[in-house]
Amino acid sequence: MGDNDLLKLFKNALRLIREERMVNEAQDVTFAIQQEWARRMELAKEKNYKAETPEEGLLKTMGYKVGNDAEPQHVRYQLLNYIITGQLPFVGSPAYMLEWGEPSTKERYRKLHRVIKILASSGAHFDNMEKAVADWEDDLVWLEQQWRHHFY
Repeated sequence: MGDNDLLKLFKNALRLIREERMVNEAQDVTFAIQQEWARRMELAKEKNYKAETPEEGLLKTMGYKVGNDAEPQHVRYQLLNYIITGQLPFVGSPAYMLEWGEPSTKERYRKLHRVIKILASSGAHFDNMEKAVADWEDDLVWLEQQWRHHFY
């Protein structure tokens, strides 16, 4: 089962526990999923497992928006600062979260930079994404000016 499906199953089991329905079975499922996440995490640490990209990524979870529905630039910069330095919420799978590294590390900076760069590159292929691409590119420049010297 892929990471996204496993997370859905986990959330469904938690819902059943909250609703006090099929509690024992749901607890068994959550336990099994936690064991599988731990297994995948160890494999990822050994570079033997690549996490599936979550259906909703970290940036969206954090409220980062560009383009026509963009957050103001200063709000995006605050979010980017927090993503670099703060404790991140759980998104997708433990192995996916492992890719983000620890707060204030080169690994975290590189992952954030890479994600925004991929978004900008992908968006450039669509006519209606000019504003979003411009925001991503501006944010990349800002990220490099603010953080690159900390890690290189």
